[in-house]
Amino acid sequence: MTARKRERPRPHAATLMRVVIVASAVAMAVIPLPQALVETVYSRGTYPVIRQLVTGLTSLTSLVLFDLLLVGGVVTLLAWWMWRLTRAPRGGRSRVLASLTAQTLVCAAALYLVFLGVWGLNYRRESLAARLGYTASRVTDPVLETLTVAAIEKLNRLYDATQERAWPRLDELPVRAGAAFERVQLRLGVSPAMAGLVPKRSLLTPYFRRAGIDGMVDPFFLQVLVNDTVLPFERPFVTVHEWAHVAGFAHEAEANFVAWLTCLEGEASMRYSAWSFLVPRLLAALPDEAQQRLGAALGPGPRADFAAVRARLSRTIPVVQRNARRLNDRYLKANRVASGVASYGEVLQLAVGTDLGRRQWSEEVGLE
Repeated sequence: MTARKRERPRPHAATLMRVVIVASAVAMAVIPLPQALVETVYSRGTYPVIRQLVTGLTSLTSLVLFDLLLVGGVVTLLAWWMWRLTRAPRGGRSRVLASLTAQTLVCAAALYLVFLGVWGLNYRRESLAARLGYTASRVTDPVLETLTVAAIEKLNRLYDATQERAWPRLDELPVRAGAAFERVQLRLGVSPAMAGLVPKRSLLTPYFRRAGIDGMVDPFFLQVLVNDTVLPFERPFVTVHEWAHVAGFAHEAEANFVAWLTCLEGEASMRYSAWSFLVPRLLAALPDEAQQRLGAALGPGPRADFAAVRARLSRTIPVVQRNARRLNDRYLKANRVASGVASYGEVLQLAVGTDLGRRQWSEEVGLE
C-alpha cells in the first residue's frame, strides 16, 4: 500500500481575510498614490456618490452617530477583552492575550480602510493651490501690508453694519449660508455641490471646550460637530469650514479658503465672520513693527471681539490643549499633510497667491 502524501492544511478563510485586511491597510498607509489618480477616480468620481449617500442617510436622524461609534466601540472593546481574559484557561492567558491583540489590530485596520473609503482619501487629492495656479512670489510683506490695511478698514465698517442684526443660530446657517456655499463649490469644480448641513452637538463638546477645538467632521458618518461655545460672529466661518471638509476639501487651509470665499458671498454678518477670521492671520504674517502699527487701526468693536475670542480660548486647560494639538498634528502628518497643524495658517497662500483669491480681494475691497 502506497503511503498517501499528507496534504498541507489550507489556511482558514477567516485567517486569510484578516491577513488581507491588515496588509491592505499597511499598503494604503505607506504607498503613495498618484494625486491625479485620486483626484479623478476618488475625489471627483467615487467620493461625491459616497457623500450624497452618507449625508442623505445621516440627515434623517438627530443622533450624533460618531458618539455612538466612539462610546459603543470603546465599551465593546473593553468588554470583549475582559470577557476573553476572564474565561481564559489556566496557563493559556498569554495565548488569549496574543489572539486579542491580533484581532484588535485587524479591527483597527478595517476601521482605517473604512475611513479612507468614506472620506480620508481626500487628503491625497491634488492640492487646491496647484489647481488654482498658486504663485509664491505674490505673497510678499508689502502686498500683505496693503491687504491688511484694506481688510481692517472693511472689518471696521462691517462691525457697524452688523449691530442692528441678529447673528444666525447654528441651525439657521444651512439657510443663511447654504446657497453661497453651493456657488463656491461649483466655482471650485465640486459637482454635484452639497447643501449645508445642520451642525450637531457632540458628547465631545466638553472636551472641545477644554482643548480649544472649534469643530470637526465625523469622517465615518460625515456629520458636522461644532463647539457650541464659539462666539456668534465665529459661527458662520467655523460651520462653513466644516462643511468644506465634507465637500471634499480635507486640507485645513483649503477648508479655511472655502469658508472665507463662502462667507464673503453672504450678508454683512457672514462677511464680518470672514474678515474677523482672516485679519488676525494677516497681522500674524507681518513683522512685529507692522503688526503693532496696523493693529492700532482696529476699531473698538473688532478689538473687543478679538479680546472675547482670547477670553474664550483662555478657558481651555493647557495640558489638554497641548495634547489635542499634538494629536491633531500627528493625525494630519499621517495623512500626508506635511506641515501638520501649521497648515491652518496656509490659507493666506490661497487668499493672496491665487487668481481666485486676488479677484475676491478686488471685488470686496477694490484692490488689484
